[in-house]
Amino acid sequence: MDSKKRHTITPKALYPLVLPVQVRPGRLEYILNLLFLTVMPKIKFQLTPAELEELASHKSDHEIGELTGVRHGTVRYHRIKNNIPSFTQQTGNMKMRSDGTTQRRGTHSKESSDSLVVDYFDTIDSPEKAYWIGVLATDGCVSENSRISLSQTINDAVLVERFAATMGAQQFLTTKVIQSSGLLSKSKQSTMRICRFTSKKVALSLGKQSITHRKTHTLEVSECAYVFPEAYLLGCLDGDGSVGKINFHFSSASEKWIDQANNLIHVMTGEKLQKYRRVSRDTGRGVFVLQGVRNNVGVLKRIYSVASECPCLNRKLSRFETYWLLKTASYWKDKVGSRAFVDPLPSGLDSGSTR
Repeated sequence: MDSKKRHTITPKALYPLVLPVQVRPGRLEYILNLLFLTVMPKIKFQLTPAELEELASHKSDHEIGELTGVRHGTVRYHRIKNNIPSFTQQTGNMKMRSDGTTQRRGTHSKESSDSLVVDYFDTIDSPEKAYWIGVLATDGCVSENSRISLSQTINDAVLVERFAATMGAQQFLTTKVIQSSGLLSKSKQSTMRICRFTSKKVALSLGKQSITHRKTHTLEVSECAYVFPEAYLLGCLDGDGSVGKINFHFSSASEKWIDQANNLIHVMTGEKLQKYRRVSRDTGRGVFVLQGVRNNVGVLKRIYSVASECPCLNRKLSRFETYWLLKTASYWKDKVGSRAFVDPLPSGLDSGSTR
């Protein structure tokens, strides 16, 4: 008997297929809903394209639907049919259904919506912007869900804090202790200063400068580098480069970026740096390096000629001024000999890219 009841088809059994809602109503409400769907005439969409375009300039599809008594999907259908951009497409903002307030699209909180300078990278028209592009190209990250992040060790925390102030993202600054893998060296803890926020608009602007998701091995020199080469390379030097006493380095896992950067330096100064590949002690993976020595001091002088126009790291700037400007060539020749002027490759490495 129970088995027959389980297979008996009743109106209640058919209800989820006919009228799917979260909570099943009583029998009377169910019947009234069926009558409404089958007997009551449908409300026709009565807005003209001109009227719809005017409303879409300041209202969302959901708000227009409530105003005209139709579903927001119907509004969207007619808007697309007439090639009318949505409120979000026209303004870059979105309407919140809960209270009708306006919030910037692609931001994950009300705080970031109010403070983030999301159009900062829309046009790279100054050395400072090109500098930040260089920093993000070599040491930044854009995730799949448009999250932008920049991190540095606590010694260079000021770089991250300046970036956060530039972007209006001070509320997203954090400090974390990270345990390094120590694959080829002793494991150690590093205290990192991190700025991480979400913005689809910023991610789209960075994508136009070749800063995209999973850029590690595919990175290319950004377009702005050919307009502001010194500022861009200064950002790369601060992001993932180094300035030592007798040499300086640019590094990247992308060989294409290394070659393009070397060509950019050659066009800018007439010099080319030594290229080689080494193995990272932290990750065990190959990294391409451009190395300059005392003979290439002109490259550093050209790069740091725009230091006053960029928020560069004082630590590396002071090393440049101390060891590359104040110390003469004769000083280093007496101090370390010819290796300050010749491109000495690390032991066991070649200048080719096959190792």
